[in-house]
Amino acid sequence: MKIGRYAVAAPWVAALGASLALAGPASATVYNLTYSGVVTSALDTTGEFGPGASLVGMSFVANVIYDDAKAGATYVGDVYYDNYSGYGAANPVTATILLNGVTRTFGATQGYDDRLDRTLQPGCTLNCTDVSFQQHAEDRFTKDGFYTLNYINLGGSSSDGALSGLAHTAPVFTNPPVDLYAYVNLFTQDTTTLAATHSAAVSVRIDSVTGGVPEPQTWALMVLGFGAAGATLRRRAARPG
Repeated sequence: MKIGRYAVAAPWVAALGASLALAGPASATVYNLTYSGVVTSALDTTGEFGPGASLVGMSFVANVIYDDAKAGATYVGDVYYDNYSGYGAANPVTATILLNGVTRTFGATQGYDDRLDRTLQPGCTLNCTDVSFQQHAEDRFTKDGFYTLNYINLGGSSSDGALSGLAHTAPVFTNPPVDLYAYVNLFTQDTTTLAATHSAAVSVRIDSVTGGVPEPQTWALMVLGFGAAGATLRRRAARPG
């Protein structure tokens, strides 16, 4: 199954590892990825995901949209390293998360897709089997006397894997990463008092990465639709028999 620039089959939908055909930068393919997992730690100081909510153990979903040929994006890489990044309209990575019924979207100001495969590094003598990837979407700005930095990191790493097709269009893991993760940070500070008006940090263990997800607008409507369907079922269940 093609999932963005990865191929995944159960139970990582069978491994972050089925083959994925390379697509050239001119293909301008937009990939949809869904990262699903469980919150492992959280410090939600200002109740961004529900006042007083205990987030640990809650399910987490992130829908990532990745454009492999974003106009204005910059590619930097060599035989074993690959980074594709952009700012503003040139950002190739955006993400929408769902946690405890709260949605957040990231990527208005910056994003990047980063790859490392030391198995391809010429003359490597240390940690030559390390491979990793990371997708990052960020909002960083100052407005009306407040500084905001919101971002999400999603990725994986392996000490015994391999990564083929290192070009930013289509990396393929031949072995699944031993660690898949997501990290979310929300922070807004009053530039005069330096008081934090919004503050949350959430770490997630990602259990699966899948593809074929609708665009974010459709995804959000689906979430609302599922909620409405659940409410209807609850009303039906509450009716006297």
